[in-house]
Amino acid sequence: MLKLVLGGSGSGKTTLLYARIKARAEAGQRSILLVPEQFTSSTEGRIYRELGDALSGMVDSYSFTSLAEHILSAEGGAAVQTLSDAGRAVLVRRTLEELQDTVQYYYRHRRSAAFCQMAAETIDELKSAGLSGQQLYRLAQGCGSGSGKLTELALILQGYETLLAGTGMDPSDRLELAADRLEAALARGSLPEFLQDRAVFIDEFDTFNAPKKRLLAALLTALPQVTVALCDDGAPLVPGDTGLFAGAKLVAAQLRQLARKSGTEAATPERVTRLELGSAVQPASTPAAVAESSPSAPRRDSLAGAVARVPVGSVDSTDSADPRPRVSASRFISCVIGATPLPRSPRVCGWRAPDREGRRRLGRRPR
Repeated sequence: MLKLVLGGSGSGKTTLLYARIKARAEAGQRSILLVPEQFTSSTEGRIYRELGDALSGMVDSYSFTSLAEHILSAEGGAAVQTLSDAGRAVLVRRTLEELQDTVQYYYRHRRSAAFCQMAAETIDELKSAGLSGQQLYRLAQGCGSGSGKLTELALILQGYETLLAGTGMDPSDRLELAADRLEAALARGSLPEFLQDRAVFIDEFDTFNAPKKRLLAALLTALPQVTVALCDDGAPLVPGDTGLFAGAKLVAAQLRQLARKSGTEAATPERVTRLELGSAVQPASTPAAVAESSPSAPRRDSLAGAVARVPVGSVDSTDSADPRPRVSASRFISCVIGATPLPRSPRVCGWRAPDREGRRRLGRRPR
């Protein structure tokens, strides 16, 4: 079953996921937490802090790459040689040498290391989008004046994949291979031991490329529950929407479609707010409520709400040494967001440049 947890930034989606993971651990059930590569280290630390020494062993933290490697280690395929970035650039050059007169625009750049590296990065982007050489070739025929270069790029991609089949594996293909191995295991009626009776929780992702969607589809078919947290306000998707949450709404729609194709039920999306979690209070809506709020009890509201709670007043009083007005920090933030105009020549947050006497004390010559 696919479960979507929707909420804005700071609404408590991650806190809710950890609460459910902890509840499963206390019940003796193991879980898997999927996060992006850059969050794997901090996630391990938070798992230990949230669950403690006794329960943290009930949770396995992975990125999509490390999960794919774990599947390949269990089902076979981990020993397949994978090209490095330099190896991919060399393979692009070999492809251009093989094509020779077939390509006219790019053949003269075959000896340029920068071009080969850029072409390898372009191929990686095409693979991330799920495009093969044949698909790109068909799409290139209807691109008008730019069809020539796109056709040659499609030929380069086709030649690259042909040479790659006898050389090794592209790094982006390992997720595809892991999905193939997992689907083959399901067809045999078996499942890797580290995935049995697990629930998967996915957090901190904004989007999923084609290889990740392929592996995610296999997980939806293999596992009883997959929970995905997205930064979305929960409003329905409107065609042509370009708002702040439009990308997350599109990802949520794609995940529901992916679940249907995998034959998995998609539960009603769950919307998380701060009030539900009890971690913060809703911002006050009236000036009287704002004035009664205590500045010693900070709340996780928006920047505008934080400024509204601080009694700004007008400009701070001036001193006799410098008649220029001094602006407090809250006053300056209010001016930045457009709530009030900024006075001329302010000393931001009480700071001002030293005068001539001050420069002498600092050892600087006055201009």
